[in-house]
Amino acid sequence: MSPAGRPDATWTPVRAALLGSAAVALSLVLVAHPPSALLASAFGRGEPGPPVALGREALGASGRVRLQVRAPGELFDFPLERAGDETLRYQWVAATDSGAVSMDTALTGSTVAAPVRAGFYHLALLGDGGRTILDSLLVGVLVPFSAKFGSSLHGYRIGTYRWEREPGDATPPPQGFLEVWPDHENLAVSAHLRVSDFLTHDDQARWPRYVALDTRILDKVELVLAYLGAPYRTMPLDVHSGFRTPLHNRHVPRAASDSRHQYGDAVDLALDADGDGRVSYLDVLAVARAVEAVERQHPALTGGLGIYGNRGTAAYVHIDVRGQAMRWRG
Repeated sequence: MSPAGRPDATWTPVRAALLGSAAVALSLVLVAHPPSALLASAFGRGEPGPPVALGREALGASGRVRLQVRAPGELFDFPLERAGDETLRYQWVAATDSGAVSMDTALTGSTVAAPVRAGFYHLALLGDGGRTILDSLLVGVLVPFSAKFGSSLHGYRIGTYRWEREPGDATPPPQGFLEVWPDHENLAVSAHLRVSDFLTHDDQARWPRYVALDTRILDKVELVLAYLGAPYRTMPLDVHSGFRTPLHNRHVPRAASDSRHQYGDAVDLALDADGDGRVSYLDVLAVARAVEAVERQHPALTGGLGIYGNRGTAAYVHIDVRGQAMRWRG
C-alpha cells in the first residue's frame, strides 16, 4: 500500500505474482507429500487398513480365479481371513479407479450385500486406522436376464435362446450378463484371462457390451494350464471364442445350434503348450490330455472337449463345463 493507504499500482502485480508462486509451490508439496489426514479423508488410504486377507477358497480349486459373479444386491459370504476382533465396516469400490460406490456398512461375520448396480467392483474393509481394498478378487454384478427385451439388452443385440422359443427346453438361459465398458476389458478374471477374452466377436461397436460368464470355466482353464506347467501369465494362449450371443452363434461355421458358448461356460483355446512358437495339433493333443486329467481330479468341472486341427484347419481346443462328458473331433 502507498503511504496514503491506496493500492500501489507498481507493487500490487508483483505481490500477486509472489503469492501465486507460493501457492503453486505449496500445491506441489501437497501432491508430492500429501498429509495422511488428507489422504484418509479424501481417498481412505491414509493409515494402513485393517489386517484382512482373501480366503483361499475364493480363488477356486486352481487358486487362480479372480472373479465372482453376483446378482444385484445379493447377500453372500465373502471369503475373508482376518486377524483380531476389530469392528469392521465395508464398502464397494469401482474396480477401475477404486472410487467408493456405496455407503459404509457394518460387517457382520463375513456376509456382505453385492452392489445393486451392474458393474465390476472390489470390496474395501474399513477399520479405525484406514481402508484395505481386496483387489485380488473382482466381483461382477449382473444385469438380470429378465432385463433383456426381445432380442436386445439395452440396445446390444443378443438374439434369442432356445429356452425363450421353447420354454420346455432343459437348458435354461444365463442368470444374467456382465455389463462391459471399454475400461473393463483389461480386468483380470483369472491369472491368464481377461474380460476381453470373453467378448463376442461380432460386428457391434456400441458400448456397453454384455457377456455371460460361468466362473467354473475360468477354474478349469487355470487347472489345465497348471497341469501343463504354465507359470503365471507366461504361456502363450489365444481365446478364439469365449461368450457368443445366440445371434452371433448362428453365423459361426459348424457351430452347434445350442452351443455352450452361448451360456458362458465354454472357451476355444489355441495354446502353444510346448513353447515352440506355434500352435500345432501336437499342442492340441497335449491340452486334451490335460483336460482329461483335470476332469478326473475335479468331477464338478466335467464337460465337453473338442479338438480341432487334424484336418488342415486351425489348431485349437474347445473346453466347457456343461456337467456331462462329451468328446468330439472337428
